[in-house]
Amino acid sequence: MKVRKLKLDDLNDVMALQSQVYEDLQDKMILETIDRPEFVEMIEQEFIIGVYIEEELKAIRAMYIPPLDDPEHLAEDGGVTDRTEVIYSEISFIHPASRGQGLQTKLGRQLIERVRADGRFRHVLTTVLPTNIPSLKDKFRLGFKIVNTRIMYGGKYRHVLQLDLNEPLEASGEKKTVNYKNIEWMLENGKNYIGFNFDGENIDYYVK
Repeated sequence: MKVRKLKLDDLNDVMALQSQVYEDLQDKMILETIDRPEFVEMIEQEFIIGVYIEEELKAIRAMYIPPLDDPEHLAEDGGVTDRTEVIYSEISFIHPASRGQGLQTKLGRQLIERVRADGRFRHVLTTVLPTNIPSLKDKFRLGFKIVNTRIMYGGKYRHVLQLDLNEPLEASGEKKTVNYKNIEWMLENGKNYIGFNFDGENIDYYVK
């Protein structure tokens, strides 16, 4: 197994893996697919890594520096005033035959260290479908916290999660335990609470 930064020469492998993973999904809402020009941009930004096993791409994970004028920029969700400090945890997918090995989180830790070493960014922000349990668990393992839940991407429910690389968010205020399927409560109250823990069934929220 070899983990390395992906290059433009790897683009066909990336697109093929994304297609294979997407077709294997029962719930297609889980994965927001990315088109070829977007992958080119991420590769050129140099925050995208992959796992090759016997010369075959089996997993990728990428960060993305978003445009400062993005109308759905996540900075406001995280209370960030300087958008230049923000990078997104953009996408990750694993070949069906390589799941269950913790590759998603391993790649996430490597990318976070690359972002730290780069020095330009303080906040890593991302979105997750509320019912995507593996992705939620991955984000919490990496230190992300839920800072909002809203409708975006043309009508889709998404948690917005944040990782502050300088001052990790701390739990304070009143605690409320909410089932992960209670989207109505999260949409109504998510901007006033921070989700800190997820046990696979319930999320512990604390008042901001």
